[in-house]
Amino acid sequence: MPSSLHFKGKVVMHWCRANISGNAIDLSPLGSVPLELDPRWLSSRVDSSDKSIHYFLQGDRQHPCGYAPFFVHPGMLTYCFGEATLFRVPVRRYAMQGAPLCKDSSSLAGLFKPLREAIGARGVVFFESVRADSPLANLLTLPGSSIYKLFHVVPYGPIYTRRLIELPTGAQFEDYLRTLGSESRKDARRTRKNFNVKAGGVVTLVRYTEPEHVGELAAALAQVSRKTYQYHLLGLGLEDTPEQVAYLQKMAVHGWLKAYVLQIDDKPVAFQLGYHDRYTYYAHHVGYDPAISKLQPGIYLHTEVMADLLADGICRFDFLAGDSLYKQRMSNTSREERHYYLIPRGWPGTFYAGTLVAVNFLSERIGYWLEASGLKERIKRFVRTAAVKRSSGKS
Repeated sequence: MPSSLHFKGKVVMHWCRANISGNAIDLSPLGSVPLELDPRWLSSRVDSSDKSIHYFLQGDRQHPCGYAPFFVHPGMLTYCFGEATLFRVPVRRYAMQGAPLCKDSSSLAGLFKPLREAIGARGVVFFESVRADSPLANLLTLPGSSIYKLFHVVPYGPIYTRRLIELPTGAQFEDYLRTLGSESRKDARRTRKNFNVKAGGVVTLVRYTEPEHVGELAAALAQVSRKTYQYHLLGLGLEDTPEQVAYLQKMAVHGWLKAYVLQIDDKPVAFQLGYHDRYTYYAHHVGYDPAISKLQPGIYLHTEVMADLLADGICRFDFLAGDSLYKQRMSNTSREERHYYLIPRGWPGTFYAGTLVAVNFLSERIGYWLEASGLKERIKRFVRTAAVKRSSGKS
């Protein structure tokens, strides 16, 4: 039975931890559920015994009026000074992308007492990509909020802009181009025309969605990824491993996988790896061979992908967190977001939070000075150029 209280005729439904399978929850009363909160998507991330999904529900367990799923896993509180990591503290992390779903946003504050009781003294909560205009953001930033009695609320990184493409149902590729700025639209048309002429071979776009083809996909992704600066500088490359193949197969079996590899004479030169929920395409990874950077392969690939997605009726494209000039030019809308840690009050949480706030403050001050002086961008260009040279074997 759902737990509730009555105040002057109003029924207040409690939040509570629910030890049930995500498949047993009917979320239809809450409207559209984003892919990152879909119980099946969350369950696909549980690939070892030290990971799990904890569900907090408001009201009836089978038909809740509030839904907050957390991906629970071993993690680290990372203390960074600029790009350098000073030290890490192991924690049990309760992570959520976005915000809980609830019919009545005023009831959201009731989630945090049972959440605090569940995570213990050495657990932390991590809310990733919280919209700046959301009820959750208001709770986390409102002075005197009841959350502050239970947790230290520590912003993780600055507010950032998340870029998206949003089009009406039935939109076509030309409709998309018309939503871009005039210069971006001209550049996209010019790139599409020139790429095929200057590529020096036959240009082909291969789409991957089926489980039986993920082995070929993984090999192509790794071939291109090993040439990118992200691989050499940030360690964010994609490898052709049994684990990667198994993960891609899982995504394909659920019908989420939609990946693209751009080829010139059957040689992979760029890729877009993403997933979709029939309404939105989530662009998780993109990369290209720096040897053809002058042809603007990123823009060419993106326009080809958009044309294919729109033909399939997918009219929303999410570039995910992180901003860049490419995303600014190719998107037609945006929103501000931020990440937040909630660290329990008491020992050792208060010490962890105080140290994290101090280190973040110093790091941000120095970062602002480097950016204002122009040094940050110059250092970034130098490091990326060196990484690209290493990827191509140049000294």
